[in-house]
Amino acid sequence: MSYRIFLLPAFLVTLMSFAPAETQAPQGAQTSLGEWARGKLAFTCAFKSEDDDGFDKICIYDCAGWTKEIKVDTYDDCPSSIRD
Repeated sequence: MSYRIFLLPAFLVTLMSFAPAETQAPQGAQTSLGEWARGKLAFTCAFKSEDDDGFDKICIYDCAGWTKEIKVDTYDDCPSSIRD
């Protein structure tokens, strides 16, 4: 009976070593051009709007269809464009 208690953790560790490390996308799935470009290309983001957040100012930019936000000091002006 006592040997079963010691064999169970060893069996579980052995079984877990065959599990995949991470899940992968199916072979037929492809990333869209937008998802691919987001990580590969640099965009110049145009100023869109600003919002107050207490002591900070949130500057909102349009980056080729995506929005990006940065925080600056309340008394600073938002840059007219940023590189993403």
